[in-house]
Amino acid sequence: MTIDECDDVHTLEVSTVLNGTVEHQNTVANMRYNPSYLVAFHSKVMTLLPGDIIMTGTPNPVVIRDGDVVESRISGFEPLVNRVKG
Repeated sequence: MTIDECDDVHTLEVSTVLNGTVEHQNTVANMRYNPSYLVAFHSKVMTLLPGDIIMTGTPNPVVIRDGDVVESRISGFEPLVNRVKG
């Protein structure tokens, strides 16, 4: 998704999915720090390049165990899916 494909970044939904179950869901508008602030802050200390990711955390924490599958979802984007090992 590009900026011209999103009417308002603050309306995007962010969710944490554990083993196929949505554990927590919220909107960008409820984040502690505005995305514009985060980009400006990080760009003061490093050069941001296309494809760079700024990690902001999740709506709320979940307990994960070996073998779990955790997804980070943002509406309009492909989910980030990771299998837990350890």
